Amino acid sequence: MQGKWKVFVYAGFFLALAVIFQGIRFVFPMIPGPVNIFLIGSLVNMCLMLAVWTTESYWAAIIGMFLPVIAFFQGMLPVVLMIPVVGFGNALYAILGKRMQRNRLLWCVPFVKAAVLYTGTCAVTLLLVLPERIAAMLSFLMSWPQIITGFAGIVLARTILRRIKKAN
Repeated sequence: MQGKWKVFVYAGFFLALAVIFQGIRFVFPMIPGPVNIFLIGSLVNMCLMLAVWTTESYWAAIIGMFLPVIAFFQGMLPVVLMIPVVGFGNALYAILGKRMQRNRLLWCVPFVKAAVLYTGTCAVTLLLVLPERIAAMLSFLMSWPQIITGFAGIVLARTILRRIKKAN
């Protein structure tokens, strides 16, 4: 029973931390857009990996599905149909991150996430016949920057976990 509560507490903590990181753009609006993308994306991916690795459960997948809802209400996802696309990409990133945690294939996870996000974004932009400027922006955001932020999230999470284990 106590172990289950620990999982919920850690999951809640990492959800709150990811939401705080998503709000960095409002606290520091002077940070340029491209820096924002890489900084916030890396920190959110770090939270997903830390959540799945510390809880040893798939609650991080649910966290990953909830985060795009918040991003939509913050105005960072301009199209509501992007919520399930980003949610599925985040959930897949967390699930594969858990399964591949001690495997070299872990480094393929950011590529899978980027492919899912890019493909889903292309489908949404074609389905909704979005203006070319919005479609291009969404396609860019959901392409190679996702690979960079995915790698950075894994590296940051591993670094933090190593330091925590050394301190104990």
